[in-house]
Amino acid sequence: MSAEVALQIPADAAGLADLKQRAAILLTRGDLEETRSLVDEALVGLPEDSDLLALRGTCRARQGELSDGIQDLASAVMLNPRDWELLNNLAVHLQQMKMFDEAVVFHVKAINNSEPEHHPQLYINLGLAMTGQGDFKAAVELFEAVLDVHPDMIDAAVNLSSVLNSLKEYARSAEVCKRTLALVEAPELYHNMGNALHRIAGRNADAVKAFERAIELDPTNLKSKHMLSLLRDEDMESIPSDFVAGLFDDYASYYESDVIEKLRYRVPGLVRRYLLKATPGRTHFPSILDLGCGTGLTGVMLRDLTDFQKGVDISRNMLVQALDKKIYDQIEAVDLQVSLGEIDRQYSVAIAADVCGYIGRLDGFVAKVFDVLEANGLFVFSVEESFLADYEVSAAGRFAHRRTYVQKVLTDSGFKVVTGAREQLRNSAGRPVFGMIFVAQKPA
Repeated sequence: MSAEVALQIPADAAGLADLKQRAAILLTRGDLEETRSLVDEALVGLPEDSDLLALRGTCRARQGELSDGIQDLASAVMLNPRDWELLNNLAVHLQQMKMFDEAVVFHVKAINNSEPEHHPQLYINLGLAMTGQGDFKAAVELFEAVLDVHPDMIDAAVNLSSVLNSLKEYARSAEVCKRTLALVEAPELYHNMGNALHRIAGRNADAVKAFERAIELDPTNLKSKHMLSLLRDEDMESIPSDFVAGLFDDYASYYESDVIEKLRYRVPGLVRRYLLKATPGRTHFPSILDLGCGTGLTGVMLRDLTDFQKGVDISRNMLVQALDKKIYDQIEAVDLQVSLGEIDRQYSVAIAADVCGYIGRLDGFVAKVFDVLEANGLFVFSVEESFLADYEVSAAGRFAHRRTYVQKVLTDSGFKVVTGAREQLRNSAGRPVFGMIFVAQKPA
């Protein structure tokens, strides 16, 4: 413990206030260990001090102890139930735990206990929680209410345009961005405008300009760079990992309702069907590796077939959703373009449902899968269908692959191709998306 932190708990109010101020400064600096030491020592003598509990709760959450941090924040709120900053802080951390219903309750309490000058940001926070709930209409109304009073508020415009894009109200989203950009520029607004415009017939040139301006304002903007590459039809071998992680982190809260209810996503059921079809009479596989497991939709379909199932995914927010299902024996955050994660066994089956849409050139990925399978192990995966090139980026921004290319990659890696069946994988914009379910086997 540093000399700055190792102090006696002050007996007077002024000394206690100074201690709290120093802890808050350390927390702002990011000195989490020193903050924790100072606050823990103070809480020994003052276990029901709401300020100290709030400081420790925030510190714990930033250290990765999110559940414990929320407990501290909840205790602080119980001691000081009208402190709007405390209520808001608790609500924000509940959102991080995907506890959106609870977050909404505390956001509303924060609004009710705060002065009007604080309402714009608190309304935005409430709107984000409602987005997590799937109540997009209510979120839109909140963001619009903020913009009616503060038309230059970037956070409100970005969140409103994002929700409208999710609702496929692209013209309306582009107009929101345009109005706010007339007052203040922000790369996030140009990116959202580009996302909306490129989905409107005849507006690709305008979308390109929007993405270009987003990159001018923020040269590190990988999302806009990726979209610009798509619109310029530039050759790519994979979609940037940071883009994929950000995409699915943002998508996690409403991913399942979107793909099941709107997109009629069929891949998890198809994976199970073709796995069992390739092994007549067999209903048990000692171990399954679910690559790009997402929220666990495929893992749910396979849990009864195995004793051990591991899920890996690049998106930590998706993994939080998967963890809640309790269908995986192990879960790991992994960038599949780099590795398949920590491998402590050979697997009977490897699954990659809707993973290849983010990997163009497949040979490196397929070779890694071959290495982690046991003799006679099976690799079951989906690809969207291309007829013109070995792999190309579709209008939806994902890779599609040609059947002959996939077959060649599998055989070159040592696999025997068992199945290559054409199926409807999902819908997109009201139309069916076709692809293939492949089953390949590693020879004995």
